[in-house]
Amino acid sequence: MKPLSLYVLISTIDNGIHHVPGVLLPPEDGVFYVVSWQQTTPSQFVAPPQELTGRKDVVISPLEGRGLCRNRNHAIEVAISLQEDALEDAVFIIADDDERIEKDAFKNIRELYSRYPKLDVSLFRMKDIDNGCLLKRYPKTMTSFALCPRYYYPSSVEMTFRSRLSLMGIRFDERFGIGSEKLAAGEEDVFLTDALRHGLQVWICPHVLCSTKAQTTGSRVLDKKVLRSKGAVYGYRLPLIKAFFRSCREALSLAVRNRQSFFLIFRNIWYGVKYIRR
Repeated sequence: MKPLSLYVLISTIDNGIHHVPGVLLPPEDGVFYVVSWQQTTPSQFVAPPQELTGRKDVVISPLEGRGLCRNRNHAIEVAISLQEDALEDAVFIIADDDERIEKDAFKNIRELYSRYPKLDVSLFRMKDIDNGCLLKRYPKTMTSFALCPRYYYPSSVEMTFRSRLSLMGIRFDERFGIGSEKLAAGEEDVFLTDALRHGLQVWICPHVLCSTKAQTTGSRVLDKKVLRSKGAVYGYRLPLIKAFFRSCREALSLAVRNRQSFFLIFRNIWYGVKYIRR
């Protein structure tokens, strides 16, 4: 029986291409790597590493400009074009150029999606690359994302999903994420919200997918664009009145914990709500 095809979608930019070989595992039947390589100055193009060009399971696709969501969407388009059959049941795995994939990750992904044929999106766990500890709190058992505990928040490199989501037109919203004009985060919440609105099954799985550095967007909670991103997510997911009260509660919590001005924090969060609803 042919194994479930897996496509690891790696986003990188400029000299980050030299980090990508560290993401790859030994070649495996049915596993492919798509490297979407953003180049902010194409005139200064340098050749990619031999460790990438020398492998038949790796495809490198250049993309001019910036924007992490643009980069991820480009990787999705390339992966779709590589599928021999548009209706093939494959799984896409979101990855960054500085992570390390667990050696049993592909086996766990295949087993999970084979066991649950109606599963559309699965969020795995990630560890600290330095000490091996989980990077955040996770539910202890398989849990529906729609019913997940309030402490949990999704990260891009935890995400895997069936390729059929892409055929339904679900993509990363390019108004969100690093490199976008007004915002710096929130693309994962919006992607998963779109999946839920399509009636798809989104679950959090208790298996580790990868290891990465501890520094994440969450460590920059008072950054202006991160605060605006919070508001934009509220504005995207919630009715306006609920977005207002959620913004107030979040601003108050951040102000108390960080001894900062409630009004300054709220102003940035509310800016995001208004921006995305426009």
